[in-house]
Amino acid sequence: MTAMVAARAAVGDESEHDREERRIAHVTWWKAALRLVVVVTVFAYWGWRWLLDRVGPEHVTGPVALRKAFEVLGPTYVKLGQLIASGEALFPERYSEEFRKLLDRVPAFDAALVVETLERELGRPVHRAFASLEQKPMAAASIAQVHAATLPDGRQVVVKVQRPGIGERAACDVALMRLFAGLAQRMSLHARRANLLAVIEDFESNLALELDFGNEARRMREFNEVMRSMGTDSVAAPVVHDELSSPRVLTMERFTGWRLDDTDALRASGYDVEERLLTGIRAWFQTLILRGFFHGDVHAGNFMLLRDGRVGYLDFGIVGVFDEAQKKNVLEYVLGFQSRDFERVARAMLAMGTASDPNAVDAEKLGDDLAIAYAPMLDPDGGFNMRDLVPAMIRVSRAHDLRMPRDLVLVTKQLVYLDRYTRAIGGAQMNVLTDQRLTNLIMQDMFAAMWAA
Repeated sequence: MTAMVAARAAVGDESEHDREERRIAHVTWWKAALRLVVVVTVFAYWGWRWLLDRVGPEHVTGPVALRKAFEVLGPTYVKLGQLIASGEALFPERYSEEFRKLLDRVPAFDAALVVETLERELGRPVHRAFASLEQKPMAAASIAQVHAATLPDGRQVVVKVQRPGIGERAACDVALMRLFAGLAQRMSLHARRANLLAVIEDFESNLALELDFGNEARRMREFNEVMRSMGTDSVAAPVVHDELSSPRVLTMERFTGWRLDDTDALRASGYDVEERLLTGIRAWFQTLILRGFFHGDVHAGNFMLLRDGRVGYLDFGIVGVFDEAQKKNVLEYVLGFQSRDFERVARAMLAMGTASDPNAVDAEKLGDDLAIAYAPMLDPDGGFNMRDLVPAMIRVSRAHDLRMPRDLVLVTKQLVYLDRYTRAIGGAQMNVLTDQRLTNLIMQDMFAAMWAA
């Protein structure tokens, strides 16, 4: 249920200390109480508007009222709303559709606050750190905004600056979310089945990771290490400038090029776009095969063909991680799809802990149901839409009383993105799970990893 916000702090096994490190700092009771007054007031106001206007000319529906309340309550709730927007399989469609409006409705914060944050975090005046810094942000998100800048030596960089005060505000908000989720689970069977408290705990875990930009910097370095170890110089993450970075500021190489969904521009670039795309997707699998982690948000803004011909991955704020046993199981899961062996897919899912009692699940019957649900996606002429894959997973899991591992659904969501790009560039015949060229490359990398081990 909670996979889309899952991310772990380190490769391999997790300790209690690791899990504690992914908790947002504790907050004093009086700050939480003050925030509670604000939150209750906002929800009460929009709840009242919904009751009054749902049959009036404005027709304020439940999803609209909730989305507007989230906008008023600020970045933490906007971030939660973005989770709802991207979780079509986990939340009612009418809510996901309404909350998609939050994806591009995050106002920028003032340039003076940007300068103040930079000087506090870097310990020097901005004019000594950068030759120039654009006041208008390139992009603004719920946690941070990004500004173009130039280093004193003339290199072009981007600077990611965290929203002032968001850590303390997030601590209050998440504490209240846990309170509300716990109350809901006591009073509602549906809330207990949805395990709302686990949803909020995973949301907090992911948010804690994102609030420390050091995690993102480490992942970018690790991604580039994997590429170097594989002898790949055509795929990269931005190089981080450590001397100009901190937990709240991240300065990195600036990438310029074309988004993977801008097919006209890609075809006009002069590069073999299909070959570049396969190379980029192979790199996504390589980090999973070699180190057990994967980029967990490969939407088109984070996956680019660069002007120098390389493929670039940006924004490592959401990263999924598997330990060695989980990594083998998820690769079995993917390879089962590629070989159309759905009983193999079923056994891989069961090995991931999807069932409280795996022996009580008929793997053959589960495989048959998976084949019915998923086989159309393997037929290039079947008209299957990959965005239907996650809902299909959820339906089958419910029929067999399974609970989908959170990072498995995160992996599947990335396959949805990657398949969208392959079909846009290579047509219906180019399926991310069945393209023989990609299958051969993945198998080659798996054997290389086994040989190295």
